[in-house]
Amino acid sequence: MKKILVACLSTGNRIKSLEECVFKLKSLDVDLFYFELLILENTSEHSEDINSLVNRYHSPSFIINRSLENRTGIPFARNAALKYAIKHEFNFLAFIDDDAYPDSHWLNSLLMTQIRCNANVVTGPQIPIFSPSASNFFRFASIYSERKFMQDQKIFWAATNNVLMQLSFFKEQNLFFNENLTQGGEDKELFLRSTKAGAVICWDCNAVVSEIVVESRMTVSWAIDRSFRHGATGYAIESATKSKVSTIAVCIFKGTGYIFRSVLLFPVNFLFSKRSPLDSICDFFHGIGFFYGIFSKGKFKKYI
Repeated sequence: MKKILVACLSTGNRIKSLEECVFKLKSLDVDLFYFELLILENTSEHSEDINSLVNRYHSPSFIINRSLENRTGIPFARNAALKYAIKHEFNFLAFIDDDAYPDSHWLNSLLMTQIRCNANVVTGPQIPIFSPSASNFFRFASIYSERKFMQDQKIFWAATNNVLMQLSFFKEQNLFFNENLTQGGEDKELFLRSTKAGAVICWDCNAVVSEIVVESRMTVSWAIDRSFRHGATGYAIESATKSKVSTIAVCIFKGTGYIFRSVLLFPVNFLFSKRSPLDSICDFFHGIGFFYGIFSKGKFKKYI
């Protein structure tokens, strides 16, 4: 029977959503595999709130493991989870965010796609859930939406908000998250390197997780910061699989493209009811971020 470790990273700041995530995970439909949960705390010490949560939900049929990574930064925590899964001889590692909620068939679907496609990585959509009062300005903005692909389509990279990783491949290829990318983009960078090493990454439309878009993220400043960071980390991400010259060329091309698109589509995004002008604002700062990344070599001070 396949053994899957589901890892959920926590900094201790989203206990309510983490508990809802754990509740949903405990309710998963499980057919052809065995799974355990790992709550990886990226804090200086274990949280009493998480200790209480584990005591409430842990059972012989739902094993919850805990681990502590006190080096601050997502790639450190993700590597700790990856190494934990390899050490304890799991076949697969799945990641889900601590503010995301999986459908009941989430893991089943990921595993069935992995078997059907003989994939090393399977990823799927994360669907945003807006409050009833959220305006269309935010609802229709692309920054809150997921990429869209055909079922079983091969893609080049995945995000760790919804992913299943075949551990034997990552162990054999000695592939881990880049711990220099504490500012973000460590997941895309790893999976691009994985693809270069021969990994097959497939999309599963049916492996759905949902994320509540909190009010603090429905601001123009948050969207600008997020878009700028995506561009600013582009240099480090592209350099994982390209030469320095090619990386600079790609960043210039992409940066120019985003800025050009922001101007070209602004009238369309402004006039049409199911589009958002926020897309043009985000595209502009995404493009600027690429140019910033060239000069900063992809370093960015904060993770949004």
